[in-house]
Amino acid sequence: MLIRAYLPTIMTALFGGLFVAFGILSFGNAYIFDRVFLAVLVFTALLCKDNINIVSVVVILFIQAIIGETLWLFWDDTLTFKFIFYIFSLAVLYFCRHDKITRVILAVTILMIITNIFWYITSYNPPNTTWYMWLTISSLGVRFLIFSRVSFVEHYFPKRSESINLDWAIYRLSAFFIFIQVAMILEYWVRHVFSYSDAILMYTIYPYLTQTIATLIIWVVFHESYKLLLPKIMKV
Repeated sequence: MLIRAYLPTIMTALFGGLFVAFGILSFGNAYIFDRVFLAVLVFTALLCKDNINIVSVVVILFIQAIIGETLWLFWDDTLTFKFIFYIFSLAVLYFCRHDKITRVILAVTILMIITNIFWYITSYNPPNTTWYMWLTISSLGVRFLIFSRVSFVEHYFPKRSESINLDWAIYRLSAFFIFIQVAMILEYWVRHVFSYSDAILMYTIYPYLTQTIATLIIWVVFHESYKLLLPKIMKV
């Protein structure tokens, strides 16, 4: 009885410490971190396979990660690629227009479209800000899917869908991630438009911020999933 009473605290502290340690130890090695991130998602989905709400959130995160990994391998920052990407981005922004954060992303998107046209006309060698725009747009897509998840699940799994804490945790963390990308893009813009080479604050702390967010996502996925599974575990 005593063990069961303290089991939630013990498990939370144990895995929370492991995830934080993992985030610190894997810093600078995105290859390992990304694959362990995917492994944790798969493990969670298998562990919670009977809970469609947890599984559907994990699937959204898994798809985002896989698309990002695949795009990185074939990323080509050419003018044609940028044209296609920004058309796609505007379409996504229109589709997600009910999310207030879209206004910020739209402003940055228009700014970068105009700036890239200017750089092309002046034959300036531009920085690869398009990748950070992709990370921004993909996170917006995650927010849209998380927000719409309950209705999607209800359509295919009637009477099994419900809003869970994990939804809102990922929804908020995605917003933080978007603001980090926006800050990075704007710093690139200042540095290359105004030739202000000292604007490197975000460039310096960016890896720390993004890996912190990713580590928090891993922690939240485990913690919230574990809380939902706890009643079942306690009966064993």
